[in-house]
Amino acid sequence: MSRKRRNKNKYDMYGIYEIPNYNKPKKKKKKKKKATLSGVLRLLMIVFSTLVVIFLVLFGVKYSMKKKAVSLYDEGDYQGALDLFNEAISPSLPLLTGFDNDIRLYIADCYINSGEYGLACKEYGKIKLWAGDKSDDKQYMEHVTDLENIAIGLYLYDKGEYEQALDKLSKAYDDGNTDLVLYVGSCYGQLGDAGKMQEYYDIFMSMHDMNSFMYAQYAAIALDEDELDKALEYIEKGKQSDDKMGERELLYDEIVYYEKMKDYNTAFEKAKAFIDAYPNDVDGQNEYNLLYTRQTNNDK
Repeated sequence: MSRKRRNKNKYDMYGIYEIPNYNKPKKKKKKKKKATLSGVLRLLMIVFSTLVVIFLVLFGVKYSMKKKAVSLYDEGDYQGALDLFNEAISPSLPLLTGFDNDIRLYIADCYINSGEYGLACKEYGKIKLWAGDKSDDKQYMEHVTDLENIAIGLYLYDKGEYEQALDKLSKAYDDGNTDLVLYVGSCYGQLGDAGKMQEYYDIFMSMHDMNSFMYAQYAAIALDEDELDKALEYIEKGKQSDDKMGERELLYDEIVYYEKMKDYNTAFEKAKAFIDAYPNDVDGQNEYNLLYTRQTNNDK
């Protein structure tokens, strides 16, 4: 027997018999289990439970941020509160529309207290968009609309559009928003109705002490009448007030005072500081441009 054959079949060295070629049995394929109703329900329960956990975690984070932001808001730290409020409403969750809109009311009020009336208007617009026009929310939507109109009125006042501002602010005042009394009086003053202006100022004085806004208004009247000593007295008293309500107006009055005193260099420095603090104020920018041309050459 050849070597080749022996190597091929070492158990049949003499070629007497052939070793049977046994085939290995084939493995049976496992049958796929058919999806059952109980299995589907179990999967749905797992998915639902996961979503509930995620929702609760997000709500807990949003609630915690809102609580901290409200504390800052109550302390008067409006910028710090704004940062946290904006984080708290991101992401917005469909089931928490009411919660998010409550936060947006705080955000809008922070903008109003910071003098950013245009941004406040946008927030009220978002609230109305998210709340929709459900009949159950009619009273709530009317409240939001009233707040939006006040923000629009303050925005118009800030832009110097006093006639349109008066239309919004006087209506809000008549509806019970007595905090607007000074703005209403100031609108009348800017429109040349000194009698009406004094009427509203007297209403304010009957309920409150003088504040920085009132000092600024009286300083402006004194400047218009060229009573410069009296104007300076009002400006200085206003700057010493604890509140900051009339800070912008006082700074502007100070520019006008030095301009009327023909101290153009000091007036220009005041105008420069003013537009640094309030870059979007058109009147302040106009004063800056005018006074720039009036400085002495040595100080330009």
